[in-house]
Amino acid sequence: MTKALKKALITGLAGAALLVTLPAMAACTSSDTSTSQPSGPAKVAPPAILQAGTLKICAANDGTPPNLYHDETGALVGSEIDLGKALAAEMGLKPQFVESAFPALIPTLQAKQCDVIMAQLYIKPEREAVVDFVPYLYSGTGIAVSKDKPAAITGMDDSLCGKKVIVAVATTAESLTTAQSEKCTAAGKPAVDINRNSHADVALQQVQNGQVDAYLDTAETLGYYATKTGAKIQMAGQPFGTIKIGAATLKGDKELHDAIAGALATLESNGTYEKTLAQWGQTALSIQK
Repeated sequence: MTKALKKALITGLAGAALLVTLPAMAACTSSDTSTSQPSGPAKVAPPAILQAGTLKICAANDGTPPNLYHDETGALVGSEIDLGKALAAEMGLKPQFVESAFPALIPTLQAKQCDVIMAQLYIKPEREAVVDFVPYLYSGTGIAVSKDKPAAITGMDDSLCGKKVIVAVATTAESLTTAQSEKCTAAGKPAVDINRNSHADVALQQVQNGQVDAYLDTAETLGYYATKTGAKIQMAGQPFGTIKIGAATLKGDKELHDAIAGALATLESNGTYEKTLAQWGQTALSIQK
């Protein structure tokens, strides 16, 4: 695993970045990141999209695995990239990814440099006021235990009382675990033995070695390690503290919004959606759950 990839995993989800209303930064367009071909005639055309035959997808150039990131070759990859390609193909369009920094994504869309944002964008009221969303994924927090010797942990509950765990620093996982530990002691049970480490690979190694009972981080990160790095871990219980991620289109662009929603429904019904999530360790974050 490259140092850049490790660094990306440490930073946490880019979707947690704050929305700012700054002028859009210069965007980088990449048209050779996809081999997906349209499945048939285009189902949407200008002015609903910027360019006939092409779906321009805004993607964050500072994203994190497994949703979207740059691999060792510099190619843009991830579950949201694969979903974007599949959605474009189902709509009879070729995908073209327009990269920008996360805070500039919505301004870039509003400046009409892309048609839709697919970039770990959490669906929040302040964002729904300026864009329309088609939900396609959840983000959440998860608990990883050893696959060979799993601890008796069922989720963010009293099963954590007295357990030794590691949490990523300054994350939702840390605050939720601290709150759970307080619940444990209030009920007369042992506190959670909370350790902090910003390095996911180091923390998960300690889980596999039996030095700690569990590691808590984003469910996305844990799924990535379980499916793409060979880590011998498994999720304990289901992701919690979830929030929806959506494809964002310009406010009022009903034609494109409905076309994306229809294409997603087709991908869900034909199995493409679940297959894609499974490849990136995100089955538990399916919008169909």
